[in-house]
Amino acid sequence: MGKSRLDFYKPETVGQWIIFLAAIGITLSSPSGTRAFLKELHKYLDEKQGENKQKYNSQQLSQAIYYLKKRKFIKIEKLDSGEIRIKLTERGRRRKMQYDLERMQIPRQVSWDGKWRMLMFDIPESQRNLRGNLTDKLKRLGFAQFQKSVWLYPYPCENEIDFITEYFSIAEYVNLITVKIENDKPLRKEFGL
Repeated sequence: MGKSRLDFYKPETVGQWIIFLAAIGITLSSPSGTRAFLKELHKYLDEKQGENKQKYNSQQLSQAIYYLKKRKFIKIEKLDSGEIRIKLTERGRRRKMQYDLERMQIPRQVSWDGKWRMLMFDIPESQRNLRGNLTDKLKRLGFAQFQKSVWLYPYPCENEIDFITEYFSIAEYVNLITVKIENDKPLRKEFGL
C-alpha cells in the first residue's frame, strides 16, 4: 500500500499546507523575524512535498498565514526557546477535517480477500440531511447500494467509515460488518473483481 490509511489527502494549496502542518503542531527553529520564519517554512515544505513540489514565494506564504490567522484557523506561538509553533485552532481543526473528508479515498488492495464490507444505517428522519451527506460520500468512495440503507464495498474501509461517521456525528446509527456473499458474481462484476 505504501501510504498511511489515515493520510486521506495531500495538501494542494499553500493554505492547505499550512493547515496540514499546524495539525501536526509544526515547530520552526527560526528567529522570530518574518523573513527567517518564511525561509524555514519554505525549507520544510520542500522536504515534505516530495516529487510534486510546488514552489511558494514569500508573499504567498505571508498572505496564506495572514488569511488563516485572520480567519482564526491557526495561531502562532513564540516559544521561550525562540522557536515558532503553528497550531490549529478548533475552527482550523474542523477545516482540516473537511479537507480530509473531501479528499478521502479508500486504497485499493493488491488482491481482494473475498469478503464484502457491508455498511448498514438507520439514521432518524430528523437527521435526513446527514443521511444524504453519508450516501453522497459513499457514492463518491465507490460503494454500491445493495438495499435502501445497505451499501457494499470489497476492501477494508473501517478507518474511513469511522472518520466519516464521527465527522457527521452519526456513528451510533451506522454498522459496518464484514461478510461473505454466496452469489456475488454481479457484485464482483460491478467492482471489476
